[in-house]
Amino acid sequence: MPRHRVEALVQLLRQGLAIEGQFGLHPIEALVWVALTVEESVYRPESFVQTPTGVAFTLANPPLRAGAFSALRVGVDGRAPVPEGVRVRSPPGGAWREASGLSRSQPLELRPGEPIDFEVETALEGRGRPRTVRLELQSVAIPPLVWLEFTDSPRPVAGAP
Repeated sequence: MPRHRVEALVQLLRQGLAIEGQFGLHPIEALVWVALTVEESVYRPESFVQTPTGVAFTLANPPLRAGAFSALRVGVDGRAPVPEGVRVRSPPGGAWREASGLSRSQPLELRPGEPIDFEVETALEGRGRPRTVRLELQSVAIPPLVWLEFTDSPRPVAGAP
């Protein structure tokens, strides 16, 4: 496991223990429920496929938030997220954009309720096993990073090796 992932897990564990010590287990259970509910309403599991060059997936982008993002990075299976080899289109069926071409002057604009497709070029070892995908979006208006991480097994698509 990469060092940045271990450090994040240790920090999360410390925070969880602090919350548990102060308030009990119920708030931790509620936080996990909220996180899982948000993930299930944003990520479309049936959309996760293995392509000839990597993986593809769709986010539902429910009406929780609109935004403009100056950078987009994706990492698979613990590799550091990068914009290279990532394409995005919104709405589905629209024109593809290279993530490396996003900027403050040419951001990716997400609209509530409008799904967004992703294609990621990445080397995958083995078929049918679970993959962990980390998507990072840098907001134009708000400096903090917006990110989503999911683990799922991609379905094969026609033409995939």
